[in-house]
Amino acid sequence: MKSLAVAAIATLLTTAPSFTRALCPFKREAGTGKGDIDLASVNPSKLRQILEKRDLRDVPVNHEDEPGLNKRQFTAFNENQEIDVSGVHAWTPPGPNDIRGPCPGLNALANHGYLPRSGVVGLVQGATAVQQVYGLAFSFALPLSLYATLVDGDPIAQTWSIGKAPPPLLGLPIIGNGDGLSGSHNKYEGDASPTRGDYYLNSGDVSTLRVPLFKALYDLAKDDPVPNYDLRVLAKHRKYTLENSISTNPYFFWPPFAGPAVSNAAHTFIPALMSNHSAEYPNGILDKETLKDFFAITENPDGSLSYRPGYERIPYNWYRRPLGPQNEYTTLSFAQDLVVLAQTAPGVVAVGGNTGTVNSFAGVNLADITGGAYNTQDLLNPRKFVCYFYQISLAVVPDILRSKLLGTVLATALNLLQNQLQPFIDPNCAKIANYNDDFAAQFPGAALP
Repeated sequence: MKSLAVAAIATLLTTAPSFTRALCPFKREAGTGKGDIDLASVNPSKLRQILEKRDLRDVPVNHEDEPGLNKRQFTAFNENQEIDVSGVHAWTPPGPNDIRGPCPGLNALANHGYLPRSGVVGLVQGATAVQQVYGLAFSFALPLSLYATLVDGDPIAQTWSIGKAPPPLLGLPIIGNGDGLSGSHNKYEGDASPTRGDYYLNSGDVSTLRVPLFKALYDLAKDDPVPNYDLRVLAKHRKYTLENSISTNPYFFWPPFAGPAVSNAAHTFIPALMSNHSAEYPNGILDKETLKDFFAITENPDGSLSYRPGYERIPYNWYRRPLGPQNEYTTLSFAQDLVVLAQTAPGVVAVGGNTGTVNSFAGVNLADITGGAYNTQDLLNPRKFVCYFYQISLAVVPDILRSKLLGTVLATALNLLQNQLQPFIDPNCAKIANYNDDFAAQFPGAALP
């Protein structure tokens, strides 16, 4: 039955006629070197001009034909790439009231004080931190932080939680602070995570790492002569996590944003943002010890693995990828990595879900959802996927906001979405004028939580 579900996805992608139509101080002032711009301090209305000058949206990212063999050359190694994990950025475990959640990279930033140790993050603060520490391009980081703020955070205070819902602000008892990333199932967080369990199978706990999932990833390269959890390895793991969810979760659901965009990015971010770009490996290597540090995993003498929730850390002597337009991980970088994932796991771009039993995956026509603006094959075209990433955000977020906000609060949130996101969008992109979410009714997992 598992093979039938996978075959259904492949058929959806290849034979259906409708688819085949064409923030922080750093050691040695890292992040303030030549070519770096503090985008976080720039008025959003001026971002487009800066991005066009930097060509941040159009930097080529070249992959060889073989999946996972990224031959991209970064600019020369610089000692400024080392991330400070001492002093005010020394690792400290979360306190009893500190919040941690499903994203190991965010948990590590909070444990080192690059994000507030409370786990409640400001919109621009969150985007700046992941850019400066991990090298995620601001044109990618800000929309993700904006999405979190609007969908599961507080659009008035412009904050969001990296885990569960924070205590409500006294001044905003009606709005509250949002449900946090851990409470954003199907909106932001989704099924088939690299290391977290599906919502339905784990009573709603999407924050706790599931050791068998991590072990599945770990075992893929642990015995290699030089273990390196690069994109080739993560493509194999992506295939496993997707098939595993389809074959075990009758309520598996793969919505247009949380599925093809967020869940896949959670896989590609592992090699793209956690690799150590040291002088020895300037193009990056993600070895076993670095992987375990970022995921709060300890390997015991007998070879078994133990997980300590909330103990994610940035390793000592860890060097992020260089900053600057030629080096940062952009939406285009991700779109090209998505093509690599799809070579191993074609279903990564198929929107749909199981229909109440395992291995019952049914795909839907993305063109029907987007009013004909995009079809599934478009998601395998890097340029079109970049357009889709921004346009689906503009389409999905208002739908979510209107279900929970009213009046001036809703207007404020919608204005925030437009003002912050529009500067990054190519005006030539196809717009999703008629977003239709009626497709979700056939999937019981869409109603969770």
